[in-house]
Amino acid sequence: KRSRQPRVRFPLGLKLSVFAAVLLLSSIVGVGLAALALTEETVETSQRELQIAVLQDLAHGIEADFRHAQDDLDTVGRVLVNRDVDEDARIDVAVAQVEGSEALDHVALYDNKGQLITPIVEESARALVFPEELAPELIEQTRAENLAIGSAVLTKLGPRVPIVVPLHAGQEVTGFAATALSIERLQRRVEALADTHFTDVPGGLFVVDRDRRAIAHPDRELADNLTALPAIGVLAGGDRLALGRGLSRSGEYVDERGETMVGSFVVLDNHPWALVAQMPRSVAYAPVYQLRNVVLVTVALATVAAIIASIVLARRITSPLAQLSEYAGAIARRDFTSRIDVRTDDELAVLARAMSQAANDLELGEQRLRHEAAIRSDLGRYLPAELVDKVVRREQDMALGGQRRALTVMFADVVGFTPLTERLAPETVVTLLNELFTIISEIVFRHGGTIDKFVGDCVMALWGVPEAHPDHAKRALNAAEEIMSWLEAGNAAWQEKFGVSLQLAIGINSGDAIVGNVGSERRMEYTAIGDVINVAARLEAIARPQQILTTAATRDLAGAHFRFATIGPRPIAGRAEPLELFELVA
Repeated sequence: KRSRQPRVRFPLGLKLSVFAAVLLLSSIVGVGLAALALTEETVETSQRELQIAVLQDLAHGIEADFRHAQDDLDTVGRVLVNRDVDEDARIDVAVAQVEGSEALDHVALYDNKGQLITPIVEESARALVFPEELAPELIEQTRAENLAIGSAVLTKLGPRVPIVVPLHAGQEVTGFAATALSIERLQRRVEALADTHFTDVPGGLFVVDRDRRAIAHPDRELADNLTALPAIGVLAGGDRLALGRGLSRSGEYVDERGETMVGSFVVLDNHPWALVAQMPRSVAYAPVYQLRNVVLVTVALATVAAIIASIVLARRITSPLAQLSEYAGAIARRDFTSRIDVRTDDELAVLARAMSQAANDLELGEQRLRHEAAIRSDLGRYLPAELVDKVVRREQDMALGGQRRALTVMFADVVGFTPLTERLAPETVVTLLNELFTIISEIVFRHGGTIDKFVGDCVMALWGVPEAHPDHAKRALNAAEEIMSWLEAGNAAWQEKFGVSLQLAIGINSGDAIVGNVGSERRMEYTAIGDVINVAARLEAIARPQQILTTAATRDLAGAHFRFATIGPRPIAGRAEPLELFELVA
């Protein structure tokens, strides 16, 4: 009797298909759930980061308003205590300063005991009532910190914030300048941000002080009356909010209606105000709920497709995918020299060829980038950055010659350098000059200038070339002032390190010069030539130590931003007529 052949109950093909289907199914479900969780976390994080970003932007605006008000108050104060100008002229200048200020519409002047002397008031602020004396705590804070910012108060012109700065005569506080800063600009900023980022969310963005009073709120009535908000939700706490400077926080809480809110708040660095943003959780995380439904449907469809695909394509796809994955890793390791060859006559083969071509393109691109970076780095040691960019892009005319350009030139020279070189070792002199030139160069670059050349212990810098700047004279004078200010700190370090201090003589002039390539076809230099250059060099030569000399041309171009002392006509070498000179006064 013939024995019966055992029947295969579970064919190997079926096992492999089931195994592949289960593997793919679990992978798809796992990826779907992970993607959902990751997306939910991302949306939550993004919402909170958006709130923090909006609040930080609002904080920067508030702090800028305070800074502008303080700066304008300081300016008015300096004008009023300037004994070099008669009293009537000082008052006229102070009034003009208040009228020209965007931050101030009035300034109240007090004596050193805090008693009111007189107010300077624009017509729009005539309704304000000025206290006869400053609060003792404001006086104490002003003396200690050179600035006091009080709590918001209600006035006939709406809520305002007191700001006080001291008036100095030498080191002595002789009085105080105060203003009540309007927060109308802050209110409009809050309303605009609320309309943009918290549409249809009542109270989505607002500002409160320690007592939870609404400083700025989309509901203008609350802000206009400095109404205290309820001590719940993000504002929950004791009798007063603990507002540490620079504090920021995000979280979820339940508001007075029992609705879960996503809220954040940021505390200003220089004032105890809390900036609050909030949004209902259902609104903030709506994309998560929508995505959850999409993911569930997608996973279901992908599961069916995976079961079918696992039977047909498992073996065919596995091997090429492994090759592609390995090659992707090689590209990630920046190995652009290897290539991949997949011969499946399908999209995977096309992808393999595309990846090989991409690797080749990346290799060529890196070579070009390294070459261009090397060129930029080398040229940047000799030429201005703007000129280097034009040379690399082949936009710079390399022919000899130049163009007439309006510019300002500065010569800065170390006074008494020759005796210094006799006292110090050559290595020390070189180190000292390199440190000095490094800082001078950074200051020149920060103010938009160009280092033309270093000649021994002298620096020649230009403003207005190669890129034109209408305010080139102002930039040059700002740079000269900063160089002189920095030199005090530099001398302290050099005195300790080398036992020496340096003094600079600076000459500045403005006018037209010929700017371009000078030299020969084989060796040329990008520079400026003209009488304006020669005059600046002569000014530097006759300037006293720590003196900045300039001409009427530079003074007129700089405008009213600087103070000048008239030196008078002085003979200049190479010129038939004396030249009217001026000293830049700090």
